[in-house]
Amino acid sequence: MTARADLSPGLEDLARLAGVQPGYRAYDGTEHRVDEAVLVGVLRALGVGLDDGAGAPAALAALRRERATDRLAPVVAHRIGLGDETPVAIPAAAAPGGSWLTLELEDGTRRRERLAELLDPGSARPTVRLSALAGGALPPGYHELVLEGPGAEQRALVIAAPRCPAATRGWGLFHPLYSLSTEGDWGVGNYGSLAELGRFTRASGGSILGTLPLYPAFLERPADPSPYLPVTRLGYQELYIDLAAVPELAAVDEARRALESPAVAEGVAAARRSPTVAYEALEGLHRSVLQPLADALAVGRAGQPLRDFADAHPELEAYARFRAAGERHGRDWRRWPAAVKGEGRPALEDPAARRHLCAQWLAWRQLEAAAEAAPLYGDLPVGVHPNGFDPYSTPEAFAPLAHGGAPPDPFFALGQDWAFAPLHPVALRETRYRYLIDVLRVAFAAVVALRVDHVMGLHRLYWIPEGFDARHGAYVTYPADELRALVALEAHRAGAVVVGEDLGTVDPLVRTAMDRDGMLRSFVLEFATSAATPLPSPPAGCIASWGSHDLPRFAAFYRGAAPGAATDGGRDRRSDAERAAWRAELATRVASDPELRAFAERPGSSGQPPEERAALAACLAHLAGGPADLVLVDVGDLLGDDAQENRPGTGVEADNWRHRTATTLEAIRTDPEVAALLALVDSGRKTAVTPEAACVP
Repeated sequence: MTARADLSPGLEDLARLAGVQPGYRAYDGTEHRVDEAVLVGVLRALGVGLDDGAGAPAALAALRRERATDRLAPVVAHRIGLGDETPVAIPAAAAPGGSWLTLELEDGTRRRERLAELLDPGSARPTVRLSALAGGALPPGYHELVLEGPGAEQRALVIAAPRCPAATRGWGLFHPLYSLSTEGDWGVGNYGSLAELGRFTRASGGSILGTLPLYPAFLERPADPSPYLPVTRLGYQELYIDLAAVPELAAVDEARRALESPAVAEGVAAARRSPTVAYEALEGLHRSVLQPLADALAVGRAGQPLRDFADAHPELEAYARFRAAGERHGRDWRRWPAAVKGEGRPALEDPAARRHLCAQWLAWRQLEAAAEAAPLYGDLPVGVHPNGFDPYSTPEAFAPLAHGGAPPDPFFALGQDWAFAPLHPVALRETRYRYLIDVLRVAFAAVVALRVDHVMGLHRLYWIPEGFDARHGAYVTYPADELRALVALEAHRAGAVVVGEDLGTVDPLVRTAMDRDGMLRSFVLEFATSAATPLPSPPAGCIASWGSHDLPRFAAFYRGAAPGAATDGGRDRRSDAERAAWRAELATRVASDPELRAFAERPGSSGQPPEERAALAACLAHLAGGPADLVLVDVGDLLGDDAQENRPGTGVEADNWRHRTATTLEAIRTDPEVAALLALVDSGRKTAVTPEAACVP
């Protein structure tokens, strides 16, 4: 390969060896070359000692020496039932006659053989096959491979994972929990109302209930409520606790008096009047009740359940101490006094930490109850808040001198900076993925299906080095086989379906890997529809929906709204004339179908124009009757809601992640138009898919 003349000598080789791609294919098929300064910035974020391009030869030599270490790889991914053997490279210095290889299975079983008996004679370098050592197929789990010989003992983690569990044909509702309104709410949804929406979903024939990520966020002033920038991916959102439903409240007079106080009543009334979620005010109201409740539940016999929870979840006790320190010293932990990090006082002895720990206990308990009522479809964000607990407590897993994001595309002309520190691919392996395994276990704990945000990030992620904007970044590769095996193994253990968010520009190899793993793809009709083909068929092996939280809802799109944000040049490329032609084509489809025509011939209860509601019915019926494994229906679309949950590229001025649905859940359950649309979807899901419907145009 010829070195690029525009780069300093050795820099391209250094980048490739470190896993940084010096160029990438853009959305329009053109090859984009990464600038030298960007490559240097990304390499520095990876920990490569480099001040500028001139230092590339020395850094390359040092990295080659480091990578030349002759030892077992720290991690081995083994995929069960996929027909492939898993060869394991053995250090060339290992003495076959005097070395032993042991496979320690997760259940404690040990299988030990002399290395000379296991070496594969057909390999160019010393190699063994795991099946030969195991005496057959490996069971799913985390196993240990141990090489013993004249030199030091070497160990490798073996991730043995089957395919992800298969989905059963069905459908579900989607609604952000913060947006869910009920007659007795506090101006925000809660875990109890999530359970109620789940019961309604099941009663309507649905099999899943989807919502946005349910992790904690910074909600004190200034609130940063994005569910895709959580404080941690190891706990749950505390604001969603239904305080009135906490049974221990009856025995805590001070907490009950706070809940029933005029101040709380006035604050709740104001929050309920607000068209958006008043996070900052609500966080204070919750705190006024949670503090006396936590104080009472942390002592004596009454405190045993909370103490047991703390013992079972040391990571959440540490999280509670972290949040308490943040209340005292500010949100940015990098500016905290040096002594803070060493504070080791038990969380139950600190009032603020006690409150956060108690809130986590209550949130876990109420979410578990909701999961029993509702088969939940969860969402795993690709990153965490840069000031969050995870990069504070596990700094070795992150690369703080860069942000994850996406390069420019037709919808976001300036690219996207997602503001989180990316995971460090080398450090993840060296730490045997301890952090990521914990994250996955929390993500799968209460769900029957999980959406993996930006699934391409299991293969490569666009890094934006410190000091650059989103137009100037480079892709960093990740150990995809190992990351996918982690997801598949934890999904197998949870019995949960995995959905990969593969929207936008995605390498075809990623989708091939998803199919191999048994992951469902994502199909969004709003992206695919056009005047020429208003109802394209989704592929088999996917979850299909009209839109997503980053796009206009059906009503807004139908009336002419465009995806993207004017602030960064993102816009829909379809003209007003094309949109009008699209509406006309859908109207023709409606007119030819008596069942759809009925939606256009009667007035609706939501105030949505009949022709718009009929067009929505046509889209939902098409998705429901098609080959997608799962179909997700946005409750907001059923109501004719035209608010957008998030406008990528905008800031706090856009009120992202704050929209409150004006219609209560009680009204939704009795709305005849909602019932008619859901009956249409349920009927379509129960219809056999014809070969023609299964074809992808």
